[in-house]
Amino acid sequence: MKAAALLLVPLAACENHAEHDRPAWPAGTVLALDQRPIGAPEVDEAAGILAQLQPRDSFDQLRRLALTNIVLPRCAAQAIDPEGRLLAQKRASDAQRALAAGGGPLMDPVAVERKGPMLQLGLELWNALLPLAPGEWTPVVETAGCFQVARLKEKGTARLPGQVELTAEVYDFPYIPAEDAHDRIQAQLDRSELVYVDESWRALVPTGWQYKLRGGSK
Repeated sequence: MKAAALLLVPLAACENHAEHDRPAWPAGTVLALDQRPIGAPEVDEAAGILAQLQPRDSFDQLRRLALTNIVLPRCAAQAIDPEGRLLAQKRASDAQRALAAGGGPLMDPVAVERKGPMLQLGLELWNALLPLAPGEWTPVVETAGCFQVARLKEKGTARLPGQVELTAEVYDFPYIPAEDAHDRIQAQLDRSELVYVDESWRALVPTGWQYKLRGGSK
């Protein structure tokens, strides 16, 4: 009995140490990719974009799609080159202010005209452009590995909002080179660990992603 009692002391100490080592996540955090907290509003904003293309999906399914198509890849990209991201963000913010104030076309980077519905133009960029009138500029938009600023040129019509074809003048400010962004983001995801701060959100992460996001390639 005495030996058993002695064993309880180190066990209790280990439990207290584990509690102490847990990060103090910001209020409202439901998940975290490594040290990057994810709140429900971030996921729900992305889910709202996808609802315009798939309005019949349940809210839970839209959250799943938002996590795997927008939120988690964006979080992984942010971890690859934090300093480069900050520089690209500043360049995009400076450019947006100048362009929205009536400044002329930028020489670096050069604008590119892009056209298409949501899936072709890009989820986040398309969503920022949709409410605009022709001639108006978006705020700075962040996608996985890139900041964008765009001016709406033409807006079509369609049965579903997500099928509306938009034509835009787009400036890209990448912090991960476009040619290898996909591979680098996938590699970062393979090295990452997803923390379930709110355990109820585990059911919203597809099983394949739960296995993927275990930090297995560190």
